Amino acid sequence: MGFAGVLCAQLIAAWREDRRWRRDQEREDKRWEREREKERETRSYEGRQDAYVKIIAAVEAYDWLVYPVVAAVRRIADNPQVLRQDQRDDVWRAREELRHSLGPVNLFASERFNDLLRKTMLPRSRLAMYMSSGSKAPEWTRVKELWDESQTGIKQMRAEMRKDLGLEALPDD
Repeated sequence: MGFAGVLCAQLIAAWREDRRWRRDQEREDKRWEREREKERETRSYEGRQDAYVKIIAAVEAYDWLVYPVVAAVRRIADNPQVLRQDQRDDVWRAREELRHSLGPVNLFASERFNDLLRKTMLPRSRLAMYMSSGSKAPEWTRVKELWDESQTGIKQMRAEMRKDLGLEALPDD
């Protein structure tokens, strides 16, 4: 009888230890899963942040290169002229730099953001193609329409970027 009692006590202790070990293992697995999820979120956040910075930098570079040409078209609106080759080259180079910045953001951003991205980039691309065609003088009304559309798009996109990254909205967003 004593032997059976000791054996039962050992079995119960082993069963309890096994149960405790499984609970500890489950807790550890859940902790590791939370850590992996947090790392994925951090990588995603950092990826979006980096992609957004590249897009904003490319848009700013585009605007800096293209705005002087837009201003020149405005100055000669009464007497339209074909743009000089160096102006057309600046506009085309700005478009190409903008195009090359799109890869990372398409990887990390949501579909909603990608729609805003199209609203921002397509008018800029159309403006660049229109002004760099060289076949005829660009009309100020069309240039202004595309420029204004692209500026509205960047404001909306920047507001969405700031919201996505958890930053305060800017006063003009």
